[in-house]
Amino acid sequence: MKPRINLSRDGKRIEIFIPARLARNAGRKTILSPTGQPVNPDRNEEADVTLLNALIRAHRWSRWLARGKYESVKELAEAEGITSASYASRILRLTLLAPDIQEAILNSTHPAHLTLADFMDPFPHLWELQRKQFGF
Repeated sequence: MKPRINLSRDGKRIEIFIPARLARNAGRKTILSPTGQPVNPDRNEEADVTLLNALIRAHRWSRWLARGKYESVKELAEAEGITSASYASRILRLTLLAPDIQEAILNSTHPAHLTLADFMDPFPHLWELQRKQFGF
């Protein structure tokens, strides 16, 4: 599969799809490219997987909310076994990151020092300001 960017029918959402797989190797999770090769094996894979999983979860949750599977973030959080709707909201905010930042996270080409914790505080909605804040 090839990476793709889709605009929703109503023109209000952009969906970004970048093929990647998670595989276990000696008990550790590894991000694999579409060719099956590990993505940046010298990086801190555990931190990358945590951030990657959060971004994937954010898009899945956003899709569920948009389709009406859950009526609120609180309902979604409860269904997912998350005790804090605030935490779920902060994860959902990852969908607002600039497409190139999301792609860098998915490809593990983002600045190595960035972790999920860096994205949990409020960040600018303007993509240019996001790039500046996160070092892109």
